[in-house]
Amino acid sequence: ERPTRQRMNRATAACGVSTLRTFSSRFARVSTVTARRGRMPASPDSPGTTVACATLSGGPDPVAFRFGLLADIQYTDVDDRCNHTGTQWRRYRNSLVVARNAIDYFNQSDLSFVLHNGDIIDHQCAFDFAKDEFKPKAEGLEQLGRVMRILSGSQCKDWMFTIGNHELYNFTAAELREGVTPEGCTLPFKCANDEGSFFFSRTPAPGWRVVVLNSYDVSIYSNGREQGLDVDALELLRKHNANVDKWVSDNPEVIQTERMSGTFPYFEGLEGLGNRWVPFNGGVGEEQLEWLKGQLSEAEANDERVIVFSHLLVHPETTANGSGRTLIWNYQDVLDAVEDERWGKNVAAVVSGHQHEGGLYTNDNGTHFVVMESPMLAEPGQPGPFCVVEASSGGLRMIGYGKGPNSKIFGAEEGEQYPPAEPMVKNLPLAPVEAKA
Repeated sequence: ERPTRQRMNRATAACGVSTLRTFSSRFARVSTVTARRGRMPASPDSPGTTVACATLSGGPDPVAFRFGLLADIQYTDVDDRCNHTGTQWRRYRNSLVVARNAIDYFNQSDLSFVLHNGDIIDHQCAFDFAKDEFKPKAEGLEQLGRVMRILSGSQCKDWMFTIGNHELYNFTAAELREGVTPEGCTLPFKCANDEGSFFFSRTPAPGWRVVVLNSYDVSIYSNGREQGLDVDALELLRKHNANVDKWVSDNPEVIQTERMSGTFPYFEGLEGLGNRWVPFNGGVGEEQLEWLKGQLSEAEANDERVIVFSHLLVHPETTANGSGRTLIWNYQDVLDAVEDERWGKNVAAVVSGHQHEGGLYTNDNGTHFVVMESPMLAEPGQPGPFCVVEASSGGLRMIGYGKGPNSKIFGAEEGEQYPPAEPMVKNLPLAPVEAKA
């Protein structure tokens, strides 16, 4: 990738954020993708702008299945603003525009499922930070309804929602398990499978397995909204973060009030990958970790490719500037399982959210670690970020839009029109896996 000059628009300049645009020739369009015109709204109340949608017209590798993918809609009805660390300019209301665009786009394809990879609404839907108190639950449900009424327009009714930290700020674990269906919605918001588990697997097509992880299995917020902090997870976090330890020592009532977000400098004194030990991250418990290994072992025995979904990031190389701030607490345990020499080559991809800027890294096994960008960061006039993923024996093909020309997945060449007239394509090739005799 070649960096170009630093560009700062008024929005990012207002909060001291500079945006370094990078471009890569690897992001190529594929001749097998043809466009047909679709209507995508430019604002929540506008009739829409015309943007191309893509369908596959054929290729050397038959498509086993397709799915829709987006993450971190994180909607709340507040004005655009910086995050508390001053690193992101967030367009909260515009995330509804991107959600509408995504549904319009997804409806152009025959999808096996759609997955939203965590953080569907923002913490501010649940908590009034100015008053330092929880808001009435009805307010959060109304804002969830604004998102879910849009998603209910999906022709594909098979949706999966992974658990992110903002799910746990807004809902109890019981609500996330049983599902919440706001008024006027036909699609329930539910993070568990039919058996009530937050981690599960399924086979969308012969030769393929999808594994959904709960990266907040071990979390101070694992009980959910107004249920009190998990004391075991809190003790673990205190051991690794002196800032947390001091805050809890000085404010022992936080175990009941859950008042942790934005109240003290999380990262002060933390170094390297130790930055992952902060309240908004979590870990994978021993039971789930053993289950994951079992799933990967079965997949290898059955000659199956695997796609793993986790809200939190699994590979340090995909974190912003290698900071580790958005990693699973015990990421190495999960990474060791994914990269195990017995079945590592069967893992096609690990797909995350959480880090709103996105990321992409490929390891020596050919496993692709993908981090989807957040709709909150979509630049003005951009339809995405979202995509349709086509899975075949030769690889994964991501077809869609990024948050802007500096997207880490759907980036643009310098001087190239963005958004393009047609959706962009990112090919993630897969090496052949030898079948059992």
